[in-house]
Amino acid sequence: MSTTVDVELADVAHGGYCVGREPSGRAVFVRFGLPGERVRVVLTKEKKKLAMGDAVEVLDKPSEHRVPLRWPAAGPLGVGGADLGHVAFDYQSTWKTHVLRQAIRRVGGEALERHITDAGIEPTVEALLSDRPTQGWENRTRFECVIDDHGKPAMYREGSHELVAISEMPLAVPEAAELDVFGGAWRNTWHPGERIRAVVPSGSDPVLVIEKQVFAFPGIPADQFVREDVVIGHELYTYRVHAAGFWQVHRDAAAQLTRLVLNAAQVEPGDAVVEFYSGAGLLSQPLALATGAKGTLRTFEGVLLAVEDARANLREFPWVTTRTSAVTPQLIEWEPGDVVVADPPRAGLGQERAAALAASPARRVVLISCDPAAMARDAAAMVAAGRTIRSMRSIDMFPNTHHFEIITALS
Repeated sequence: MSTTVDVELADVAHGGYCVGREPSGRAVFVRFGLPGERVRVVLTKEKKKLAMGDAVEVLDKPSEHRVPLRWPAAGPLGVGGADLGHVAFDYQSTWKTHVLRQAIRRVGGEALERHITDAGIEPTVEALLSDRPTQGWENRTRFECVIDDHGKPAMYREGSHELVAISEMPLAVPEAAELDVFGGAWRNTWHPGERIRAVVPSGSDPVLVIEKQVFAFPGIPADQFVREDVVIGHELYTYRVHAAGFWQVHRDAAAQLTRLVLNAAQVEPGDAVVEFYSGAGLLSQPLALATGAKGTLRTFEGVLLAVEDARANLREFPWVTTRTSAVTPQLIEWEPGDVVVADPPRAGLGQERAAALAASPARRVVLISCDPAAMARDAAAMVAAGRTIRSMRSIDMFPNTHHFEIITALS
């Protein structure tokens, strides 16, 4: 039988949690709560000095920022995917801004916090205006499920290996309904245990990926590639991407991220630009145009599927080279540039790569981070090595979850 505790929540924490304390002093990290509320919590993990759980009832002082959860299956003790779905859209930016500033202070340390303050930067997570009409729902062009033993799409209960059947995906763009993932049409096409991915690209028709096979309709195979169109100002960028490969999931993320990175990088014609963790080439195309034929762009990516996409997307730019490579401190040292752009995975660069990047001769370094703690650690290492933070922009590309993106420019 699950253990329950009643706690008053005092603050927000990284990972979508609020924090309270039991009478014994043990900290309790709680999902689906809000600061100031007194809640009943079902514990999902217990240790001597801390516990974790989900708020299943508000006992007293319900927050003014609480809203009904649109996706109950992803609520307390449910599947993952909407850990801030109970938080009013406008307050989610406030929540995430607090988390960002906490990470800078606690992970980056006093020196980083003072450095950012002295630079006149106020770290703030900004919502995308296009998300306001739907309150942050209906914006994802991709979502994944696993087929359960009954042939139904399912997701894992948060923190477990237990599959829970789902009948909707409110995070998905409305066009995903064309695939009819939650109807019965696909029953004879997929099988229990298979992973599926719904893909709604901006430049081609929706497809469903079942393991490694791509389908336009049940039983009807489709091309393994989809087309993504990204408009930046008056420029249209077109990308060929594996349907099973990585692409930004928010409908507007590719364009917004590209704008911010270009502004941060300040590439000039003729520059030598180096891009680490370059993926399918989303940023590479506009960076190549910015440096022009008199410059160079060298991109590095460790995932072969993404490199194949990048090479297809960069064929028109003979001054670009694309290589398959793990990004190591040695590689960073061997590949200097006037401008360096790095978009590492959630774990970030790490101390050694950050130090190598700080020591590079680049006049501008742009770090793209999807985890505030990793960003704070990496930025602190680069500042300690002599770099200066010139700008920091954060955008909420994952509303109704605790995730957000941070773009930091250093000179």
